[in-house]
Amino acid sequence: MKKIKLFIPLLTLTLFSCSNYLDVNTDPSHLPFDKATPAKLLPGAQVGTYAVQATSLNQLGSVYSNAWAPNVQQFSGGFTKEMQLIIDNSFYNSIWNNIYLNVMNFQQIINYPNTDHSSDYFIAAAKICKAYYMQYIVDLYGDAPYTDAFKGMNLRTPKYNDDQFIYRQLFGELDDARALIAAANTNAQDITQYDVMMLSGTGGDMSKWVQFANTIELRMLIRMSNNTGAVGAYRDQRLANLAASNNFITSDVTVNPGYSSNNDSQMNPFILNYVISSSGTTAQNFAFVAASGHYYKAMSTYSTYPTGSSTEIIPGSGVNYPNLTDPRRLRICRNGASQSTFRGVTQGSDVVDVFDSGHGQVTGVPGRLGYGTYNPYNQVNPITAYTDLGAVSGYVMTLSEADFLQAEAALRWPALFGDGSGPFNAGITASMSLRGVTSSSAYLSPTTGINTKPYFGWTGTDDQKLHAILYQKWVALIGINGIEPYLDNTRTGYPLTPLATTATQTRRPRRLIYPISEYVANSANVPNISAANVFATTDPSDPFWLLGDPPLGN
Repeated sequence: MKKIKLFIPLLTLTLFSCSNYLDVNTDPSHLPFDKATPAKLLPGAQVGTYAVQATSLNQLGSVYSNAWAPNVQQFSGGFTKEMQLIIDNSFYNSIWNNIYLNVMNFQQIINYPNTDHSSDYFIAAAKICKAYYMQYIVDLYGDAPYTDAFKGMNLRTPKYNDDQFIYRQLFGELDDARALIAAANTNAQDITQYDVMMLSGTGGDMSKWVQFANTIELRMLIRMSNNTGAVGAYRDQRLANLAASNNFITSDVTVNPGYSSNNDSQMNPFILNYVISSSGTTAQNFAFVAASGHYYKAMSTYSTYPTGSSTEIIPGSGVNYPNLTDPRRLRICRNGASQSTFRGVTQGSDVVDVFDSGHGQVTGVPGRLGYGTYNPYNQVNPITAYTDLGAVSGYVMTLSEADFLQAEAALRWPALFGDGSGPFNAGITASMSLRGVTSSSAYLSPTTGINTKPYFGWTGTDDQKLHAILYQKWVALIGINGIEPYLDNTRTGYPLTPLATTATQTRRPRRLIYPISEYVANSANVPNISAANVFATTDPSDPFWLLGDPPLGN
């Protein structure tokens, strides 16, 4: 595994707060500009942005999509704001602040002098990563600084751009990146030894970077699936070009700069925050984050439900849980070494209230993301030692997510993408492989498996198949990239996801409120957004892909 010495110049922005995820041997805030070369910047930017995805984005999405709940057996309270749906300008500020902070390093690569084309591949990778992470800014906040952003002290109060304009600029970044790669300039420096995103088992494979760019674009275009008018026409043109290439990722996109348990700053940030520290101290989140009751019911048969427990996902929806044991159930969350009992917590409950009925009221702790030395990404095989946990790779985009994106594209635009059953089944198989399930044949059995169940397998109406795609994506991304199922739900209403019993609103927010740093330092430009806006049935401040036919803005 490559070992990268990471230099992360956190270039000053009074607009943004600084949160350091990496220990560096040179003070990043004082790294001389002439040393901030693309080779120095790329690995740090890749690791820094992934850390935001693995922690803040993942946690918010996992709670909002009702996969995670607090361990009420050992803690009082927890996830209170998320479950009660209390939103203000202090809520998850780290998402905005740290995405902008780390994307600025990608922008420094893009801006680096490149008259001889030696930095072509660095710039291409930076443009692709910039599009990947700035998409989340638009998806979660709508309008945002873009054309004036990333200028540091030269422009400390950037204006806000229209969110669909930003999307068009991000498509342009992807186009530019693919063009640089296709040009294959003879002066272009090989980035293999600096690229820590494993797009083919090792970094630096530019053909894999093209596939990643295409898959990001597909995700963005699917976000726009409800748009009509000029925005919808723009989407359709790009969809046709993308379908013609039919070139998406064929393996998981991971990140690993040489993670280790030598010290906290060198560990995989997900492991550090949710499992264990380099010293062997269990992270508080390891005991705190529990499997939700919704997760338990989705992954289990009715015969194991507590007596009198409802099988309907949301009261009045008419859609019941699939009544099938999912072989990933104990690969994602588990109680302990014994697999004979599993427990969950209904979001809002103050007791462990969902458990295998054959064991009666069990007072033990609910299922957790990792147990003992189990890798929380795949709990079938124990890691040899705690110290090995910090070295596991992080997942930026899984193959299963890419498969489900293609399945949805095929369902919506079959003339362009063909039959969606193939990528749908492939997504389930890829998810099970990642989770350590040796065979998906029983789950995919044509007579008794998931594909006999509308809303969960490839059968029934298009609407039922759409729910099945997004349900399976939810299962596949639990604990990996939980923000995606939440965004799917705001876009489509699927997968059906119950609110916490303590929710003070009737629906989840359609966006977040800008952080307090913006209202303090950029008050002349930041839109005034309140809880009334984010919980409205529809609001002009919603991300443009929720608004149907938005005007073309800039």
